[in-house]
Amino acid sequence: MTRTLLHSRCATALRRAAGAFALAALALAALAAPALAGCGGADDSLVLVGGEKIDATAIDRDPLAVLPSGAVMVGYLDAAALFASGLGGEVNQIIASLLPLGPESNFVPARDIAKVYGGLYAMQGADFCAVMQGNFDVDAIRRAADARTVTVIGAPLVKTRYADNDLFTAGNVGFVVLTPHTILTGNETGMRRALDRLRFSKLQRSVPSWMVELLSTKNASFAMAGDVTSQPAVASAAGQLPFVAGLQYVRVIGNFLPPGVNFAGALTYTDPQSAANGAVALRNLEQVARIASLLSSWGFGYGSVPPMQVAQRESDVAFTLPLGEGIVRMLLRTAAETARSVALVR
Repeated sequence: MTRTLLHSRCATALRRAAGAFALAALALAALAAPALAGCGGADDSLVLVGGEKIDATAIDRDPLAVLPSGAVMVGYLDAAALFASGLGGEVNQIIASLLPLGPESNFVPARDIAKVYGGLYAMQGADFCAVMQGNFDVDAIRRAADARTVTVIGAPLVKTRYADNDLFTAGNVGFVVLTPHTILTGNETGMRRALDRLRFSKLQRSVPSWMVELLSTKNASFAMAGDVTSQPAVASAAGQLPFVAGLQYVRVIGNFLPPGVNFAGALTYTDPQSAANGAVALRNLEQVARIASLLSSWGFGYGSVPPMQVAQRESDVAFTLPLGEGIVRMLLRTAAETARSVALVR
């Protein structure tokens, strides 16, 4: 079966899965339009790309071109829509670990970040980098770095030079100010790979077109696309996460409308039997969520869990899942603790 056919079938499955909340997602259009207002204006600064200086606005216009090739997973987040929801406090903690800036850099995540594009890689382990867009006070950031300010994660902000760029690190994560409206962040391996790409290559996308198409889904507040066909770690994780056994491609979109976060996705497996097993495993995950809902009735405050809808068609499994804000906050707090521990590991 060709990749083109897989993409066509998965796209159909995803559209069917997304239908449950497509009408509600239309309300996000008002948020998406102004998300980058003021971020694409004229800027006289130049950025070194492929050995030549180019207008910095070229990067502002196409952040996906900064991401290195070979991504296992790529994602998009409409940060403006997220901060407009009730989950901003927990998200601030995650961003503080990935982009270690604070008030000393005149940085407020909910005010300054509009959109995020990121990738997960298997370069020298589990590596990642992300491109955050918004408005950043470059001079304040540089002053904080020169003063070796202790960041919100407890590590000092250190400035080094790599690929003709100032690279700021705190612990094992860092960032590079590419333009006043675009920042590259990630672990050191991921960032250096992206900077090498800018230094030696033309500014053009290496993200597969089917992933770009999904990330561009109209009115989706977030999207994630993954190709795990050649990732041994995924197969080894099947013991803990049975639904990943035989998994090849992942497509997920969603929004931040009530009850909190709504997911719609399609998973493609190697064959129909693996897909059938994956569908059963997903329904078992729903049972775990049901237990969390039961805990809510005992006073744990996670909130109710609406039913997950799972449907299999040949090698594809489509699903929709709405999660209440209480459970999402719990998951985000766990993610923030993990991100902080990763950031502090050297």
